[in-house]
Amino acid sequence: MTLPKISVVTINYNMGDELAGTIESVLGQDYPNLEYIVIDGGSTDSSVEVIKRYPRIDYWISERDKGRYYAMNKGVQAAAGEWVIFINSGDRFHDPAVVTDVFKAQNHAGTDLVYGHVLRRYPTEDVERVIPAQELSTLPLRMPCSHQSLFARRTLLLEHPFSPHLSIAADHDFMLRAMLAGSQFKKVERTISIFATGGISDRQRFEALHQILDVLRRLDLLTVRVRIIHATMMARALFGARMKQIIPRRLTAWILKHKTFD
Repeated sequence: MTLPKISVVTINYNMGDELAGTIESVLGQDYPNLEYIVIDGGSTDSSVEVIKRYPRIDYWISERDKGRYYAMNKGVQAAAGEWVIFINSGDRFHDPAVVTDVFKAQNHAGTDLVYGHVLRRYPTEDVERVIPAQELSTLPLRMPCSHQSLFARRTLLLEHPFSPHLSIAADHDFMLRAMLAGSQFKKVERTISIFATGGISDRQRFEALHQILDVLRRLDLLTVRVRIIHATMMARALFGARMKQIIPRRLTAWILKHKTFD
């Protein structure tokens, strides 16, 4: 059986301290037909020196760009694989057998997007927990998975590139457009990636929700029910942010470890 080529794309900007761990996680995969691409946005820290230490990287470039989704599109254009996954600086594959378990052990004929679980780390609270992948019905308000745990066909990413004008919600927008186009999604019972909270979507939660609202409006998905649920999400985000400021850190850690929702 000929195994499909999988392209792993890492985008990076001034995250040299995290980049080596990400690169080693990718190059440590035991899948035999894997391509690795690193798109650096013209970093001024140690990032380029880190990249140069790994000759097994198939392609890399360091130049100024127009943001992370622009860089992700550039990675797709440089890729030669049938499938693409984004493991960006600071992210990791869950373990060395992830890609093998997803593509060597399973047949994804007729599928356009394959996704699984993510292990989320909360460094401030010293907590980690698995966030299970959800059914596609989670859309349109929530993505059924983290983008770090999503494999997409390269042809689909070329047909529906990320929208660079969305600074936070372009991955959500991509999944919605793919769904509306009739793309076939497949959930696998596998933890695919690890990522730590504290990124832009966590720091700017309200901006992310506003961008999602704009996406839903543009795609004509803003029904009354969706408006009500989105308003509830905004209220919960506000309440959660305020509570996190006043409750003890140990209690926050306990809640993060035991809550059954995300």
